[in-house]
Amino acid sequence: MDMTWARVFFTVCVFVSFVTVLLIAFNRRNKVNYDDAARSIVDDPDTPDTESDRENGA
Repeated sequence: MDMTWARVFFTVCVFVSFVTVLLIAFNRRNKVNYDDAARSIVDDPDTPDTESDRENGA
């Protein structure tokens, strides 16, 4: 096998992997999961649950 064929094979494998990732990321079934993840960042409260205390160092 020539070095050129190895490079062609590697390029094709990387391209197929990239297209697979795109298909998974933009699949309509995953839209709900991505929307939930995006919403959880906005809905997360920014204040800590407990007040800081000198004894615990927080």
